[in-house]
Amino acid sequence: MQTLPPFDELKTMAENEPEKLEALRLTMSEEIISNASAEMQPRLRAQMSHINQVIDQGKNPNHTNILLMTELQQQLKRFAQALNAPETLTEHQADIKPFRRPGSQDKSESA
Repeated sequence: MQTLPPFDELKTMAENEPEKLEALRLTMSEEIISNASAEMQPRLRAQMSHINQVIDQGKNPNHTNILLMTELQQQLKRFAQALNAPETLTEHQADIKPFRRPGSQDKSESA
């Protein structure tokens, strides 16, 4: 398994070769996911996809860090909720309504 380079090397990459740093992030992430259990891999890939979407929204490195920090705080809040009050995670039920096309009438309405 690949090891993370020292901080100073990462800092230099971020300043001078951001594409190389991004390639390292993706390579190491894929390696970690590939070494996870088969049951966890789909969840980790979904999480990685979500992280990539958050990163894509960033306008600059500082904005990206703030977006990622906000995302992490939301995840930690949900984790704490799952530990401290798991019943609240399923408390809210959706009201599911049948789909009707605009302009179409239900047979019971036309009778």
